[in-house]
Amino acid sequence: MNGKDTPAPSYSSPRHVVIIGANGALGSDLVKVFRDGWQVTGLTPEDLDVRDLQSVRRPLVAARADLVINTAAYNLVREAEANSDEAYAVNATGAGHVAAVAREVGAACLHYSSDYVFDGETTRPYTEADPPRPVNVYGASKLAGERAVLEASPRNLVLRTTGLYGETPTVTKGRNFVQIVWQMARGRQEIAISEREVCSPTWTLELARQTRVVIEADASGLFHAVSEGACTWREFAQAVLDLSGERVIVRGQPQALDPGLARPRFTVLENARLRALGLNIMKPWRAALEEFLRSEGGARLRTLSGS
Repeated sequence: MNGKDTPAPSYSSPRHVVIIGANGALGSDLVKVFRDGWQVTGLTPEDLDVRDLQSVRRPLVAARADLVINTAAYNLVREAEANSDEAYAVNATGAGHVAAVAREVGAACLHYSSDYVFDGETTRPYTEADPPRPVNVYGASKLAGERAVLEASPRNLVLRTTGLYGETPTVTKGRNFVQIVWQMARGRQEIAISEREVCSPTWTLELARQTRVVIEADASGLFHAVSEGACTWREFAQAVLDLSGERVIVRGQPQALDPGLARPRFTVLENARLRALGLNIMKPWRAALEEFLRSEGGARLRTLSGS
């Protein structure tokens, strides 16, 4: 099930995975998913700084893992326009550091990229075969990072995803969209959310499960991995409230909150390679959201959000 002419990773038993960003939104769910059957080493920003090659090398050499999963990202889209050096240092140079050291120690590297590598000027879902064309610094830095990872070794993988939400808030943003919606709706009958952008919101636990499926199929190369289907952020917010039993109406807000920033309007991704290889386990976005809201993790997040 590998990409054409791509050698498969060879895992010994017991398999050992290092997860960079293990305290983050996606990283914490990856730890949950891989700890049954794998030896897991979780690293946080206190353990290494992806911007510093030596900082990356020390723990990865010590770990002697079969696989390195890198979830570190600078994902503040608006701030990236004014802090392009920092965005590239983490998303591009940092991704390259991790991939280079993984190759040195004989490990495969899996990295996450973004729908923002596309310009959004289409009306059909993007596949892995579509040429990327980022329209902002964040997207350009993520594209540079995925190229660095794939060029480092034919064993490596890049999963493009979008609209992540889960029990653990992101380290950089401090909260996710589901929390934002609950907090906006508190004590109100109506809220306003952008209906300008269309994407495929994706539960981090679902993505972590999909990640393990791809790894254990000995796949390599570039994949899209998102919940099936698409919606506007307004539609997603309304679903969050409806499925939570909240009687709040979500109005469409035609303009983005920061209209001066170039944002792709339509970044729906299609899991074309996953489907072609028989590996796609991603649910429709609304079904995944309902499962999340009914889960213990969703209940804890709602309590923490004060709703």
